[in-house]
Amino acid sequence: LSRESYRKFAAKPIMLSELSDLLYYSAGLKIWEDKEKQAKRVYPSAGGRYPLEVYPFIFKVRGIPPGIYHHHLKTHSLELILEPPFFKTTMKQFNQSWIKKAGVVFVITAIFDRTTAKYGDRGYRHILTEYGHIAQNFYLIASALGLGCCSMGGFIDNGLNEMLDIDGIDEGVVGVIAIGSKKEKPQ
Repeated sequence: LSRESYRKFAAKPIMLSELSDLLYYSAGLKIWEDKEKQAKRVYPSAGGRYPLEVYPFIFKVRGIPPGIYHHHLKTHSLELILEPPFFKTTMKQFNQSWIKKAGVVFVITAIFDRTTAKYGDRGYRHILTEYGHIAQNFYLIASALGLGCCSMGGFIDNGLNEMLDIDGIDEGVVGVIAIGSKKEKPQ
């Protein structure tokens, strides 16, 4: 019931443990202890194809230097893609100034062939549905952690693709989610 789009971030960092929880419970890999140890992701994917990749653009997270990272799913770790300065270039890819105060901006991409190889043109629709699943997970986990969260569609696709060194054809940005500490309401 507390899930909402929230844009009034405080200019203070989020915690490393919060970032870890956001990634693990929104887009992570869980080991299921049933008959056999099985690793399954925490969100559904058409045909189990899992085309989505998560790139945290870290602005303010206590314990992690600012940078653009790739979430390595199997080890639940971050791989550094780009070190600062990247902030000004990042801001040019958005028409919303409020994201400046976010702690992290998750740029979600899709490797399209993972799904279209099986489903053809319909695979693109499945990919967008999957983005909806993962975005809602980020919203719910952020709400549970008391953080603000807002998915946004106002971004420059080619600019973000270029920053991530992806071509926008084989792999391209499908969505962006900003998360940050909430501004405290005046008493």
